[in-house]
Order: sequence, then C-alpha cells, then structure tokens
Amino acid sequence: MGIKKLDGFLIDELSALHSIHNIVIGIDYQGRIIIFNSATEKVFGIKADKAMGRFINDVIPGTGLMKVLKTGKSHIGRKFMVGSYLYVVNRTPIMKGTNIVGAIGVAQEITELQHLAEELEVVKELKGTLQTIFDSGNDGYMAVNNEGTIIMINSEFAELLDIPSTITAVGRHVTEIVKEPRLHVVPRTGKPHHGEIIRINGRETVVMRYPIRKDGIIMGSVCKVIFKDVGQLVALAEKINFLNKELDYYKSELERVQGARYTVDNLIGSSPVMIKLKETIRRVAQSPSTVLIRGESGTGKELLAHALHTGSPRRFKQFVKVNCAAVPENLLESELFGYREGAFTGARKGGQTGKFEQADKGTIFLDEIGDMPFAMQSKLLRVLQEKEIERLGENRPRQVDVRVVAASNRPLEDLIAEGRFRQDLYYRLNVVSIHIPPLKERMEDTVELTMHFINKFNIEFGLNVRDVEKDVRDLFYYYSWPGNVRELENIIERAFNMVDGEVICLSHLPQYMQKLGKGPRRNIDKGLPALLDQVEKEAIIETLKSTGGNKMQAARSLGISRAWLYKKMKQYGIGV
Repeated sequence: MGIKKLDGFLIDELSALHSIHNIVIGIDYQGRIIIFNSATEKVFGIKADKAMGRFINDVIPGTGLMKVLKTGKSHIGRKFMVGSYLYVVNRTPIMKGTNIVGAIGVAQEITELQHLAEELEVVKELKGTLQTIFDSGNDGYMAVNNEGTIIMINSEFAELLDIPSTITAVGRHVTEIVKEPRLHVVPRTGKPHHGEIIRINGRETVVMRYPIRKDGIIMGSVCKVIFKDVGQLVALAEKINFLNKELDYYKSELERVQGARYTVDNLIGSSPVMIKLKETIRRVAQSPSTVLIRGESGTGKELLAHALHTGSPRRFKQFVKVNCAAVPENLLESELFGYREGAFTGARKGGQTGKFEQADKGTIFLDEIGDMPFAMQSKLLRVLQEKEIERLGENRPRQVDVRVVAASNRPLEDLIAEGRFRQDLYYRLNVVSIHIPPLKERMEDTVELTMHFINKFNIEFGLNVRDVEKDVRDLFYYYSWPGNVRELENIIERAFNMVDGEVICLSHLPQYMQKLGKGPRRNIDKGLPALLDQVEKEAIIETLKSTGGNKMQAARSLGISRAWLYKKMKQYGIGV
C-alpha cells in the first residue's frame, strides 16, 4: 500500500492518503521512504513498491525532506516544477515526543491557480492604470452599472460632488449622492449624450454620457464632466477667439515679411469688368503657369501680382519683386541670378543669392518686363525653359521652382516688331494673359474707389472726411483719368492736405481738376475726347510749371510714369 511502520509506530491509519489528489511523501529518521501515495506515483511515474524503503534522494533527487529531517524546521509554501506543472509543497518533521522520527511532504498542483493569479494581477494593474488615468486629468469621470450603482469614480468627480473620497461613493446608487436623475439614463437607451448642460451640486456643468458595451450588450455607462462650470466654456471660447485673431495677425505679418501684402479683395470695384477680372484671378492663381499682366500705368498691375500669389498654393513662400526698368543693365543679371564671391570687382564677400533663388517655391514678379535689356532676355528665357539658374562666376546650374508673373504697360508686340523684345520670350511669358482695364473703361467704380481712399487717408491723417461734394463726384465720373487709379489716389491724398471739414470740395483738388470742374462740365460726355485731351494738356503744363520743370516730380504728382509723361508731352507738343 506504500505505507510502512515508522520506528515501531503503525501508520496503517494513513492509508487514506492514497485516495487524496495531493502528493504525499514520507521518510523515516534514516531518510528511507515510508509513504508514497497514488498521486505521487502518477506525478513521478514510479510505482510505490519500487520506491518504498529506498533512500529518498535516490528516488526523487533534490527534495527538501532531508533538510527538514536534519534541521527539524518546516518548509511552508515552497514551489517546484515537474515537467510543465507547478506545485507548492509543505514539508514538516514527524515528531515523537521531542525526537524527530521522520518527515512528510504534501504537495498541490497550482498551475491553473498560478495562471489565475497572474491574470488577476494583470487585471489589478489595468484597473490601477485606469484609475490613474481617471485621476490624472482635469475631467471628472464616473462609471455606473446597469442598476445605476457606481463602480468607479475619480477624484475630480468626487470633488465636484463634495464627497470626502472616491471610496465612499463606490458601491452606492448614483441617486444617493447626485440629485440629477438623468446621469444613469444612458444604459437604458444605449444612446450617447454629448455636451449636455446638467446641474450638479449647484453648478451648471457640461457633461458627456456614453454606454459601456461588452459583446454588444450594455453593461453600464460613463459620465464625463468636460467643464465644471459653463463659465469655463465661455472663457475657453474667448481664448480660442483670441488665439485665432493672434494667428491671423501672425499670418498677415508673415505675408508682409514675405513680400505679398494684397489679396483679390484689395482690387476695388464692382463693375462687370472687375467682377470678371477677380474671378479670373482666383482661377488662375491655383495654377503654376506663367502670367503676363497687361495694362496702363497706374491700373494696379503690382496689386494683381500680389493677389495671384496670396491666392495660390505658394502663398506661404516668398513673393519677390524686381523692377526691370529700375535696375541698371550691368547689375540686372547679378540681381536676378546672384553671384559667387570674387565674381567681379566690388562683389560682396561670400557672394549673394539672386532674386530667383530667394523666390524658390514662391513667386517672382518681373515688373516693366518690356524694359529688360535684350541680352538679359535670352538668359531669362533659359530660366523659364530649364527651371535653373547660374550665379555669376559659377558654372554649375541651380534648380529653382519659381512661378513667374510679368507685367508691362508697353505694347510688347510693337517691341517685337522693332527687334527690341524676343518673340520666343514673349510666347513663354504669355501663357496666361490678364488685362487690367483702365479706369476710363469702368467709370462706375470711381465712387467705390473714392470712398476706399477716403477711408484709407482718414486713418493716416486722423481725419473724419465723409464724402466728396456732388460736383466732385460728377467730375470724377467724366474725367478721362490718364493716370488711372493711381492718379485718383494722389488727388484724394492732396485733397486731405487741403480739406478742413468733412466733405472734399472742388477747391481741394489740383488746379487742372478745378478748371475742368468750373468749365462746362455739365455738357461733357464720353463722346468729347477733344475736350478731355485739352484738359490733359493743361494739367501737364500746369504741373510742370508747379514743379519747376522736374519731370519725375510732375509724373509723380499726376500719378503716371515718367515714360507716360514723355509720351503725352510729345502727343500735345509740349517742349521736352
């Protein structure tokens, strides 16, 4: 039976050990096996009749029973492995009076228990993590089961309820501590509730409630307090509004630093031709194509170039302007393409980046392209074709990604016929052509433009001018405006230097405008070009007198370019 006498002590009574599931092994005072039950046979694969009476270490090496026999000290809760199974054993000495007459070990397999313990530990860790997440934020959380019993609550929600701790709330029905009956409605309906205003403990709070589901079954709900007070929501909205304004400011500053300041909305006018022009700009702005802007001096070609850039995908990159007529011919190439150190006498140390490189991924505006030297035109053509530049003094190309917008108030077709402008460059630039109509072709816009400039100069001068008198309004409508919008702006600015009330009168305008205003203007109509030519001639003569013959100053006063002034002087036979 796997049981023998122990020092004369009969232990047949222990035969019941064979029927239990636990491992039971006993040894006498010499270390010989005296108990080896059926469970032990199965676990170690040794029959009892082969083990009984043998020395324990010969049958089961490494057991701690011999140590218990020698020391008389028990081993409680020790673990050992047999194959892939884990066991826990209690080893105790067998005493007869004060003498140790043997030792016995009882072991229990705990593999499943160990797995359960590990899973329990993971669950405890997850619960601890979840509670930490609940407690670490500023939002209040409370979870309830289907019966409305609180199963979890964080410190923020407990503080809102004015209860001493989260422990005092868990296990209680939500209505015991919160008078608001709707907090546990979600489990019944299964529908989440977002952004509700609910009064909790005397405060108007903003809450979210959503169900907890497991395998499609609603197990409870979570209530999340987003704002403990509606005032917090209002304050947040105000802060967001402030940040949006600040962002708009920095965007405008970025655009200012990068060069482009105007959008299509800065093109003033509601006439049909202007509405069509704005629609064209918005559409063309989205493409990468080269644009040629045509129009008389003073019509706003540069403003249109700005609008093309700010309305394009390139708006957050540089907008670079180059006036081809203002840069000396011998410096234009280095201005456009840059140069390396030592490329020529007086070259800046370290070299210089050209305008095309500065405008990489952005837009370059080549104003008065008709005045570009013929030799430079071929180099510009190569840039447009190859999308690469070479700095002066270098022989390696540099790739650039630049959208080119060019402008001219000169008839490029005539320049081509005269051999002063390359035809191939013209076709390369004229991919998309946009014509800005002169002011005389959209006279209905003079009223809107006048009010725009009045508002502008009210801010600059600190005045409160409201309007112009009717005679001035009529005069502006019938005048031919050779200087276009720029001339109108200059006239309004001059009037601001003279006005002493809230209305601009004829007496506040330049002399040539006053003469036209005091003449038979009521009989003027658009079919009298001769009269308008006479007014232009008189205006030019008077302005030249007032500037002492300074043509640059006269052109600026008239709101036209010097080249246009020379053309008009030649047309009217005024001495150059």
